[in-house]
Amino acid sequence: MQFHAPSESVSLSQKRRRRSLARGRLTLAMGLFGVAFILLTFGYIAWEQRTRLIQRNEDDLRNAAFFLADHTARLMEVTDLTLKQATALVQGQSWDQVEASQPLWQQIHAIDEALPYVDGVWLNDPSGRLRLTSAQFPPPESNASGRDAFTAQVNRDQGLFVGEPILGRVTKVPTFMISRRLQGGDGAFSGIASVTVTLSYFYDYWSKVRLPRGSRVVLMRGSDAEVIAQYPPPPDGLSFAPIDKSAFDAALRATSQAGLYSFISMGSERVGAYRQVGTMPLYINVSMPQDAYWTPWFVQTRLYGAFALVALLALLALTALASQQFHEQAANAALLENQVALRTHELRTESAALEVLNRTGSVLAAELDLDRIIESVVDAGVELTEAQAGAFFCGGAQGGKEHYGKFASVGFNEAFAALDIRTICAPAFTEGKSVRLDNIAVEQGYDGTPFTADATPGRPVIRSLMAVPVLLRNGVTHGVLAFGHERSGVFNARSERLLAGLTSQAAIALENSRLYRNAQNEIEERKQAQTQQSLLIRELHHRVKNTLATVQAVVGATARSASNIDDFYQAFVGRIISLANTHSLLTEAVWQTASLREIMEKELRPYNDVRGQRISLNGPAVELPSDAAVPIGMAIHELTTNAAKYGALSVPRGKVSVSWEAEAAEEGTRLKLVWEERGGPEVSVPTRQGFGSRLLHRVLATQLNAKVDMDFRPEGLKVALDTVLKQEPNKGPAL
Repeated sequence: MQFHAPSESVSLSQKRRRRSLARGRLTLAMGLFGVAFILLTFGYIAWEQRTRLIQRNEDDLRNAAFFLADHTARLMEVTDLTLKQATALVQGQSWDQVEASQPLWQQIHAIDEALPYVDGVWLNDPSGRLRLTSAQFPPPESNASGRDAFTAQVNRDQGLFVGEPILGRVTKVPTFMISRRLQGGDGAFSGIASVTVTLSYFYDYWSKVRLPRGSRVVLMRGSDAEVIAQYPPPPDGLSFAPIDKSAFDAALRATSQAGLYSFISMGSERVGAYRQVGTMPLYINVSMPQDAYWTPWFVQTRLYGAFALVALLALLALTALASQQFHEQAANAALLENQVALRTHELRTESAALEVLNRTGSVLAAELDLDRIIESVVDAGVELTEAQAGAFFCGGAQGGKEHYGKFASVGFNEAFAALDIRTICAPAFTEGKSVRLDNIAVEQGYDGTPFTADATPGRPVIRSLMAVPVLLRNGVTHGVLAFGHERSGVFNARSERLLAGLTSQAAIALENSRLYRNAQNEIEERKQAQTQQSLLIRELHHRVKNTLATVQAVVGATARSASNIDDFYQAFVGRIISLANTHSLLTEAVWQTASLREIMEKELRPYNDVRGQRISLNGPAVELPSDAAVPIGMAIHELTTNAAKYGALSVPRGKVSVSWEAEAAEEGTRLKLVWEERGGPEVSVPTRQGFGSRLLHRVLATQLNAKVDMDFRPEGLKVALDTVLKQEPNKGPAL
């Protein structure tokens, strides 16, 4: 046995060495597995964040393209109506008559003034020579034969044609032309009617739309990918970035009305959403850099990366140290076994904590509900620190109230509630610093008075306490995680480190939850804006039909009351201008109301004297509904015209006094208005009823159910109007 003892000892030592080496390899493998697990988890979270940011950017592009294309389609519809109106004005007249007609120029000038985006209205003969323009009268020497908006209409009718961007020869501002073909009864080309639209109007409107960073908005033709307008605009106003026509044509072949595609522009990759403008061969293209997601993605993943790097370095260092110790202590089996057992226990403890953190991180990455995020964080904190009581307290902005708690028993709940956490852990709430107390009865006493009472049977007492703030990226303390235990010295630096990592994850999840809620609110606001816009467009269509019907009625009534063409023209133009003034006031209020006083002032101001004593207007502020503003405005015009021709305003000393009262009525507002003339020629009862009398008695009575009393006193005409202004139905707020 003495001879075999050394051999048995060597064999046992070799076995222990081999066992130690095997354990070292196993430890190294576990470390590498932990490294791979951390890297895979971080990569998955980063990839998911990147995918979500890309999807959000694409949704923003589609929504912006839809909104801007719808706005442009409405603008083109109004432009088409304007060109058709200009075409109707010159119908049946020679170009020499058109060029010499100042009344015709006044009409197209009024059309120009009514449309804020129109730079000018232009009428060119078949040779391209400018014959009439709203910009000035008589028209300057200019020829549009070289413009594509002219040449496109020569051979055949292109309908509403949008030309390329140009620098106006007359106005010297960047514009583009929209033309419509003029032709005689035989279909032969007889010139064009066109408007020039200022690019600055689109830039002002597009700048108010919320777009992703680095976005570019383009209005382009689908046939040749010609850029009509681009935002942000180039320095010279016309040197637009070119369109990748091949990529755009390929996208159109897939979906012709709307879609998403990638392309190269000025050496950089971009992704864009396009939308057709109504049924026209025009498209709105909203694009942004392909890598626009990079900056927000980097910000979001930086915290994940920092935590993963810390955990990775810690695990690598622990694995390398364990492996080195296994090899160095292989000769001493007993010491090696003790070290292995110790290191294995530490590794398991850290792995368990890391598993809790990774599991919680995965849950938080996929969770957007605030309550569930807080519950997951508190549960994970209790599991990591082995605390018997844990709770989340809101930050100072929310009053520091307790939001959620988890307790080992009801007794711990009562013991935790008895503590004034906000006072004991004040640095966590006010300064954003972690607080760790081993025994609050000893460390936090005031003049020897402990915060906690002695333990009683059936009721535990909290001794150990730790509070860690949840800090957002802007440094604001969103809340504080607080944990307690009945034993002293339970929480240590490791517990504080683990909770610091947990609060970092919680801060990111809470920030994501806030961003998600903000995005949902923004989407809802956009839906409401689109609904309101549809309501306003339908209301505009209704108002245009009513206006055309009013103009038709004025034409008929004026024709019946006029004795010759000059009287007809003067009366008709005056009434149309009065109607336009009323419509201008309505347009400023988005077709809701018009001020009665402003209507009076527009009609009577030209007849007032320098001291302002010839015209007297007395009455409260009254907003006329759109249905009442037009007939009342025309009635005031007729009374003013009659006074200027035959009444008090026809002589220097004549005066006109208008007074009104407004009081609440069951259906709206009762308006009582009195028109009184003094100092004019002697008045007598007329022998025939003119347009003004018919308007006052018939139109006001029919449309407004008004009571009109006309008193032809010798000293001056007196007219009393009594009506109820009914409230219009609510059409939603103006955009």
